Amino acid sequence: MDKEYIMPFDNNILIVEDEKELLMTLAEQLSLEGYEVATAADGEQALALLQKKNFSLVVLDLKLPKISGFDVLKFLKQGSSQSKVIVLTAYADLKNVTMVKDLGADDVIEKPYELGDLIDAIHFVMKK
Repeated sequence: MDKEYIMPFDNNILIVEDEKELLMTLAEQLSLEGYEVATAADGEQALALLQKKNFSLVVLDLKLPKISGFDVLKFLKQGSSQSKVIVLTAYADLKNVTMVKDLGADDVIEKPYELGDLIDAIHFVMKK
């Protein structure tokens, strides 16, 4: 069997967030900023998308249904993915921040946050 074709790395973003309103707001705002945006409402959807397409950046909530953000991050960083990762979490205690940084996250942003601050962080990480 032929290996499934994976689309080339591009200037695109995957947002993984189970809060529907926040997911739609982020997707709309990032589209207005000129990014190609894909969304996933849980870890299972995120892994399915990540197996088909490479993303420049993954904006990842930690507390997700089905498969946790920690497991999605492990999948990303243990594979050959070059995706940068910004973790969004309401649980930004020292233990979680240390764990996601050790797993390879590029930035951690605590919820609640200002949308402008997240956009700034995205621009910064994308330029790295």
